[in-house]
Amino acid sequence: MSPPHIAMALLISAIWGFSFVASKVGLDHFPPLFFTALRFGLVAILLSPFLKIVKGRMKAIFWIAVMVGIFHFTFLYLGIYAAGGVTAVAITSQLIAPFSVILAVIVLKETIGWRRILGIVMAFGGVMFLGFDPVIFDQLEGVALVAFAGLFMAVGLILMRQIQNVGTMSMQAWIGAISFLPLMVISLATETGQFDAVMSMDWEAAGALAFVVIVTTIIAHGGWYFLIQRYPISVLTPFGLLAPVFGVIFGVVLFSEPITLRFLIGGMITLVGVGIINMRTAQKNPQAAPEPEA
Repeated sequence: MSPPHIAMALLISAIWGFSFVASKVGLDHFPPLFFTALRFGLVAILLSPFLKIVKGRMKAIFWIAVMVGIFHFTFLYLGIYAAGGVTAVAITSQLIAPFSVILAVIVLKETIGWRRILGIVMAFGGVMFLGFDPVIFDQLEGVALVAFAGLFMAVGLILMRQIQNVGTMSMQAWIGAISFLPLMVISLATETGQFDAVMSMDWEAAGALAFVVIVTTIIAHGGWYFLIQRYPISVLTPFGLLAPVFGVIFGVVLFSEPITLRFLIGGMITLVGVGIINMRTAQKNPQAAPEPEA
């Protein structure tokens, strides 16, 4: 990779890591489902030029939007809200990788070797290990919700592998357009304080929302797609693994979240396991390697 592209990959990883912080700031102000609806509504508006009918693929796009936009991000944001922090959430979000491999074996009948099996065991084992940390134990509800969110993202990734020639911006636009209304209806039916949250929105809340919409969803995903077109997934995978590391660093620096030895060990085991999975997946099937998500 050229130095500018290395810098670009590092910046994208840092953006995804900081997205956990921005999400927490936004969720401290907005109800979780309402924040999710706002994110996708704004994404749909900004990416409306990419909302074009893709013949023969709209059914698949619809279900991808349901799995990723509605279910994944709902549980992700509920998890961040319940956890009250970002460090454990950043690590747990990486369970998307082992879930994706497990679903590929079940649904697509793929075969995997001992290395990816080891990676799956390490990924889940690491999260379980850090879950017994006294600090993280108080956040178990949030950690469980984020793990559940990873399962829905994995389903979405499996569905994405079934369609071709749908650009990243087009997919993001359709996810936003399809997800917005159901999320808003569910929010209005189950949450309160949406109007007050909008009227009392300060620069921090507005900035958090703008960050996850513009910087994370549009700029970072667009940049990652630019790199994918030029380099093998196996080259980019290590940069994707830096996203949760950046998330943990930002959580410690900005929110003074405590880091214990158990957390470090558990997080390291998880990330090594995810790294094994992603590297082997990229070697066996370059199109199957999951894109980092935050």
